Amino acid sequence: MVNIVTCLDIAESVAKLVPVFGAVLEGACGILRKTISAAEVARAARDECKALAEHTVCITLAIINEIGSCSNEPAIPTASLFDLCAAIGEVERRITRLSTLSRLRYLTARGKINAEVKDLRVRVDNARIAFKIRSDISTTGLLYDLRRMQTRLESRVDDFREGQKMTHHMLRTLLVKVEGCRIGPDASVEEEEELEGGSDVKAPVCPVD
Repeated sequence: MVNIVTCLDIAESVAKLVPVFGAVLEGACGILRKTISAAEVARAARDECKALAEHTVCITLAIINEIGSCSNEPAIPTASLFDLCAAIGEVERRITRLSTLSRLRYLTARGKINAEVKDLRVRVDNARIAFKIRSDISTTGLLYDLRRMQTRLESRVDDFREGQKMTHHMLRTLLVKVEGCRIGPDASVEEEEELEGGSDVKAPVCPVD
């Protein structure tokens, strides 16, 4: 699972840069980490746990990459995303329970376990279909796609920050010019106080014969 863990590391970085759904995706990555850890320590149902964990992680990371590349927020199937998160949580809970099974318990409940694992795979696959993710996902391809997405999103963030700096500079320049027009470049301190005082300026009093 080395490649999957590496993909997950990158996916967490990508999730932090995704607008709107970033927190949801980051939370999903955290659950996936627990899922992988539970699958690695499984005893009797080790093969089933690892297969379900890898399938869930690959599908989820592919969806994270898809959301990161989507520039149109309404195009993201929100309901399917939250269904996926619910499925991820159930996968993690189920694998955690399976990882503690004894060999005897596993043998006596193998049919039920296989049915539950199959049901969870279907739930994860429903999200894959909703996001139009192909079924033949490889960890190598995911690694490449996620790294490319990470570079693209980081570039967008850098461009946004640079734009903020330019806007701030332009506003400061404009305010200085406006202030200069209001007071005048050669205005004395007394004139500035008179302009600021306004109605407090007194008219001269003519002498009475």
